[in-house]
Amino acid sequence: MAKVVESKPVEASMASFIVWLARQHQPLSVRTQCPREVELFLCWQRDQRKQECVASVDAYLSERRTRGASDGEINIASGAISHFQRYLSAED
Repeated sequence: MAKVVESKPVEASMASFIVWLARQHQPLSVRTQCPREVELFLCWQRDQRKQECVASVDAYLSERRTRGASDGEINIASGAISHFQRYLSAED
């Protein structure tokens, strides 16, 4: 993920993201899963950066796969992160 949102608190970003998902006519299941998955990714990414490690989406998904995540779980996480990236692009 090339862009980091630092200008507003994570809670505000997540709230805006949920509204954006609703405006995109995403089903309720997506609107509930996406913020949780994105928050997990952002926390992981923050920790990786503190340790000066690779903090890319691919590295995150690879680590989840290594830790036993199923293909379905990886697809959900990947989709959620993709939605968040589109949301960030729309915010510009």
